[in-house]
Order: sequence, then C-alpha cells, then structure tokens
Amino acid sequence: MVMLINVDLTKLNAKNIIILANNQQVLAFKKTFTIQHGNSQLPITLSWKQYLLHTWRQINPNSNLRFIDQIESRYLIKQSIQKLGQKTNHRLLDEVIKNYNYCTNYLIDLSELYRSKIHSSELFSIWINTYQNTKLNLDLIDLQDLPRLIIKAKTSITKPHIYGFKTLTPQQQLLFDIIGYQQISAIKTYNVSALTFDTVTSEIFKAAKWAKTHFDINPNKSIAIVNPSSNDIKYQLSSIFDQVFGDLLTEIEEKSYTISLGLRLNQYPIIQDLLSILTLSAQIQHNKIRSTLFNQVVTCVYVFGYQKERSDRNLLKNQVLSLLTDQFNLDKINEALSKCPILKTIIDNIKCEQLTNNTLESHLLAFNNTLKTWGFATDRNLSNTEYQIFKKYLETSLELNRLSSYYDKVSTQSAIKQLNNLTTQIIFQAQASKTNIQILSVSEAHGLYFDEAWVLGMTNQFVSTQLNLPRFITYDISTKHHIPHTDYKLIATDAKNTLESLNSIAGKVIFSYAATHLGSKQLPSPLVKFDTSINTNHIQKIFPIALESINDTKTTHLEKTQVKSGVCILKDQMACAFKGFIHRLNIPNFDAPHIGINRLEQGYIIHNTLQYIYQKITSKKQLLALNNKELDKLILNTIKAALRHYPSSSFKKIEKLRLSRLIHSFIAVDKLREDFYILKTEQSITINIANLEFKIRLDRLDQMSNGDKIIFDYKTSSTSIYNWCDTAISKPQLPIYAITNNVQGAAFIELTSHKINFKGLSEDSDSLPKQSKYKGKCQSWNKQLKIWQNILNTASFDFQNGIAAVLPNKNACDYCKFYLFCRVKK
Repeated sequence: MVMLINVDLTKLNAKNIIILANNQQVLAFKKTFTIQHGNSQLPITLSWKQYLLHTWRQINPNSNLRFIDQIESRYLIKQSIQKLGQKTNHRLLDEVIKNYNYCTNYLIDLSELYRSKIHSSELFSIWINTYQNTKLNLDLIDLQDLPRLIIKAKTSITKPHIYGFKTLTPQQQLLFDIIGYQQISAIKTYNVSALTFDTVTSEIFKAAKWAKTHFDINPNKSIAIVNPSSNDIKYQLSSIFDQVFGDLLTEIEEKSYTISLGLRLNQYPIIQDLLSILTLSAQIQHNKIRSTLFNQVVTCVYVFGYQKERSDRNLLKNQVLSLLTDQFNLDKINEALSKCPILKTIIDNIKCEQLTNNTLESHLLAFNNTLKTWGFATDRNLSNTEYQIFKKYLETSLELNRLSSYYDKVSTQSAIKQLNNLTTQIIFQAQASKTNIQILSVSEAHGLYFDEAWVLGMTNQFVSTQLNLPRFITYDISTKHHIPHTDYKLIATDAKNTLESLNSIAGKVIFSYAATHLGSKQLPSPLVKFDTSINTNHIQKIFPIALESINDTKTTHLEKTQVKSGVCILKDQMACAFKGFIHRLNIPNFDAPHIGINRLEQGYIIHNTLQYIYQKITSKKQLLALNNKELDKLILNTIKAALRHYPSSSFKKIEKLRLSRLIHSFIAVDKLREDFYILKTEQSITINIANLEFKIRLDRLDQMSNGDKIIFDYKTSSTSIYNWCDTAISKPQLPIYAITNNVQGAAFIELTSHKINFKGLSEDSDSLPKQSKYKGKCQSWNKQLKIWQNILNTASFDFQNGIAAVLPNKNACDYCKFYLFCRVKK
C-alpha cells in the first residue's frame, strides 16, 4: 500500500534520528524518504516507544536492569493490588494501568494523589508505590520509567527530528526540551468538500462506490476512508465494501482494500477453538464434560480427521444434544463415539494424560502436547490469515514462561485461565493486502498523506464532547495537568487539532455525515460547513423484472414407504401439506440444552412411572387390594426408578413431590372406573396406512368387563377430542391405532395438576367414565372408524404423492419450526 507523509525531507540524511508518533508513520516516512532521496541510506527512523528503548540501551549497554513488557508489568500491578487485599478483575486493572500512564505522561507525582484526601486516589497511589518498590527490588523497569532514566543519565544525545505528534505530552516535551529537537512540519493543503446523506448505510455505500471508481480508473492512486466512529460501524463498513468490491468470500490478505479491524487474539475463531480444546481435555480427564463445549470441539475443523468423520461427528453432536443435560460422562455416548474411530483414539489418548499441579512453564509444554494429540491444524491447510493468527498465539503463549517465575505450581484450569488472559491482552490484526485503499481510524490517519480521502461520520460526535475523567485522579489534579478530555476547553482544542489534521490528509478531502442512524437523528459537526440538502446520487433506480410462475405445490412420488415419525407426518399433512412434505427433507430435530427438567422430560418420566406401576398391577382388582402403605411404597419406588438417570438436584426433589401427588390422584380416579384388565403398556407396534408403514407407541390397552378393548394415551396437559371428528385430525395417534386394530374405544387420559380427565369415544358408553361422553361432531364408533380411515388414507396418499401446497389450517402454524421454508405470512 502507498502511505506517505506530506513533508519535504530533502535536507535530511542518514546521520539524522527521526522520531514519529506511531509505526504507520514510520513506514510512511521511509517510503517518502525513498521517493525523495532515491537509493540513499535511510536515517534512523523510530516510533516514540522504539526511540525510548533504543536510547536507553545505547546509554546503558551493560545495565543490570531488565526491561519488562506490558504483560509482565500488568501481572506485577495486579499482584501489588492483591497484596493490599483488593480483589481484581480485568476492568479494574485496565483502569489502574490507564491512570498509571496518565501519571507518568503528565508528570503527576503520586504523593500529590496521596495528599488529595480522596480515598480512591490514596489507594491508587499506594498500589503504584507497591508496584514501583517491587520493580526496584527485582531490578526491573517498564516503558514508563525510560524517559526519567534517559533524562537522569545526563549523557550527550543526538538531537532528533520529530514528526506526527498531534500534541506532545508533558513527559515528551520535558525530554525533548532537555536533549533538544527539531520539528518537521507537514505541508498544509486545504481542498475540502462536504456532503450530507440520509442514512449511514447510504453514506458508506457512496464512499465505497467512490473508492471503487478510483480503483478502476487508477489502481495506483492512494485512497483513505477515515472512520471517526471507531468500532461502531466497522463491520458495516467491511460488509458494504465487500459487496461493492465483490470481496464477500475473499481472504483478508487478498481483499481490494485494507480495513483496520484489530481484535483481541482470543476473539478469533481459531484461538477460541484452541482454548476450547485445552479446556475440554481437562474435562475429559475428570470425565465431567460440558455438552456445549464437547459439541464445539468435536465439530471443529481444526481437529484431526474432521473431513473424514464429518458426518459421524455431527451425528455424535446430535446424540449429545439428545441427552438433554449440561454435563455428561463419556460412557453415555460410547456407541456414537465408536463410529468416529479417529476422534475416539484422540479422546482415549487424552484420558491417559495426567492432570497435576505444575509450573506455568511445564503447563505450556503440556498444552503443546495436548494440541499435538488433537492434531490441531495438521490435516487442513491454514489460510494466510489463520497462519498469522496462530503464529501470533505461539509468540504470546511464551509469556507463560516469563510469568512462571512469579507463580508456584498451579492447576491445569488456572494455567488455561492465564493463557486466556494473555490472549485477551493482545490486539492483533492480520497483515492485509498490498492495496492502495485504506479504511482507518482518525488516530491512525493522523500525519499520513494520500492522494484523496473521504472522512465519514462527521457528526457533532466525531470527537467526543463528553468529559472522560480518570477514575483514580481527582478532577482538580486532572485539569491542572491538562489530561485530555477532562475539561471542555481541552475537548474543543483537541477537536480543532483533529480537524486540522484531517484537512491536510490528502490533496482532496470529502467530509460527510448522515442525518439519521438506526432511526435516530444526527447533527453535523459545527466545525464543518455542510450543505443541508441530502445527496441522492447514491440511489439506484430499480426496474421491475417480469415474474415467472412455477408450480411448487407438488413434488416427486415417495419411493420408500417405511418412514419414521409416521404419526407426525400424517398430522402435519392434514394440517398443512407443506408441513407434511418437510418430513421428507430429514431435517434433524432436537431440544436445546436446558436447566432442570423440561416438559418433554416430565412427559417421559410420567409414562415410565405408569408403565412400571401397571406392569405390576394388571387389573382393577389388584389395584383395590393394595393398602395405602403398599401403594405409597409402590409409587415411591417407581418414581425413583423413573428418575434414576437424573443427577441429584432441587429440580429432582421437586419433581418427585409433583409426581407423587399426580400419580396418587390418577390412581384414585382409576379405582372408580368399571372393572378392567390391562393387556399392554408402552408397546411399539408397526402400522400400515395406505401402504405407508411406520411405528407408533401404545401407552396402554385395557379390556373391560364387557369384553371391550379400550386404548389410552397419557397427556400431561389439557387436550380435546373435538378435532378427532374434523377433516384434519390434530392428534391422530389413537384414531390410527383404532382403525388398524380390533378395539372398541379410544381415550386420552389427562394428567394435570388440577384434575384427572378421561376424554374419548367408545362403542359402549359404559366402557369409559361418564365425563368422556362429549363427542362434538363425532359419529357413532363404527361410523367414525370409517371416516377416520378415509381421512388418514387421503393424508397418506397425499404425502406419498408429494402434495406440498402451503395451505395451513387454523392452528397449523402455531409453534411450527419451518415457516422460514414456506415463507407463509403469519
């Protein structure tokens, strides 16, 4: 990319030392110098931080002091705070470090804070003094110590030239005043225009089109898009520029533009997966595994063998989801895991590793071995971006070796936490393409020069107008030492300096702002004169295209007539033909992990409890023969058996009490029925409806004293038989069983907390309790069987013949998960 500075450098030579505000300015300076001097040797060109280190090492080549980076410094500050009994978190540490930097950069003595009589300031000064004493005892120095040490050395130092500092901090000014310096001034250019847009999206879209036009005409022209909104619209910027430049699926290093979008290292997917693998390995060794973490890792593309076992690993994921628990043991998934032999071998090897407390240095070696066992990123070529991120991780992880000297032996979990903390502190941006179009922030653009530039978001908030006071430095001290954004005069001065810098960023500069953003009105910056009329050149005319109609209400005939979920298929086919057709797509369906015992599980538990009871008690006579104590014991034992797979918890205790009351209520009602004998409970049978074969599960089949056989279906909520007798049967399981077996009645047993109900139809009205006599539009039993036969046969034929019209009945769309497929207007 072409980044230059707008400065005459012809009088400089290789003997000079040049100090610039940041690394981007260093690159721009070197490029500009090369253009103006040809192949002449470059001067020593350094950023401010590089200059401090370079100078200190020059004047103290044999110093016994060891320089520590920000990670080690952060740890020591944290340790100093904790020594005084204060709990720490990353937010507190960030604020303390920011205030520490303010104190050194703006020459604030800690004693001044200690004397302030403000508790937070006093406490802060004690923390930093403790940190300074720790460094003194260990012969350590950090970046903030270097200016003081350079001044104290009183050694003759070559006077540098400085460029690119918007304003010098008092610390910088003091150092430069003592050693002497020469200011390099940029050549001022003022060729600006201002545009107004209706929305931020329109504003970005126009800027992208403008950049694309320049790129197409002259790809060598350097273009800057400046975004004062920091991170607020960066992803929107990236998305729109990808659309305009056709870079939607293009790797970062191959894009037509460069966007400054540095993230914390642990925000990149490859590092998230890496840390998840280390965490899961520790859980596997304890055999207490989190479901979500396990599913994330086993379907991770960086784990060895993923491509070969992709389908089986996703089926394994579904198996884990079906456990309906947040935590599980490996023995619960042995069968599904055995179908992924590569993954199983990896997990078996991980189980053999030992979890022990150890030094951070040793843990780092163990982590590397663990990643090797998982075959992390070995059977898949990493993209250039992934490679850069992983390389940065390897560099960062070595900091554990430095921190090891400060820690005793720690657990694996603590070591992983330390590694995660390290990756949180590193802001990383992969090296981008060598393009001449740059999207960058105001601070990054400062001091650079481009052929043309567009500055977005020039609202009255382009420079924050809010006071931003340091947490541990009092207001009077902050304003006395001119810490930025601590009073409105400083804010106004900063805004004017920023605007002056932007005015000279390119030969031609466009400022723009949007009148609205996300529905909220915005005001233009008072420092820029905007035309009130909204720019509409970005609006594209849309011409209607003739539509072509196709018949999508019918698909191919079903060849394989043995299907799963048969009852659901026919129910959905009757409710909405398209909803029935969806079953042919084999879309997996599972419940999301949850806390406690959900309604579906409660239904399973009740079914299992009643199954256990009525396998032992097979008639009303036996039921009546039980005394209260025997009945209580039977119910308690069956509830325990039904709940045996659930871990101990308050949820389980509550469920036991609820089930006990519910089962006692039901049995009390069951005792009042006519004499019965139980023939079957929870039996799976194969059904054939118009050549469509599937299995259904029969909850219960009773034979009454008059010889009638009645089928029952347990329901844990209120239900109705009204729709049994409609053209679309909403709950067809009992009608399906009734037309395929010789029975004389069918009924729901409602098991609700407030009442036990029997609702159904029978040939003999005495075969069911009296409350079930309501039939709605139903016919007599034998006539209704014929009606059901016709309705269900029609639904079966429609499903097999691919009838898929989107014609939902009244309740078909309630709780439907497939409305995005049919796009029905709900």
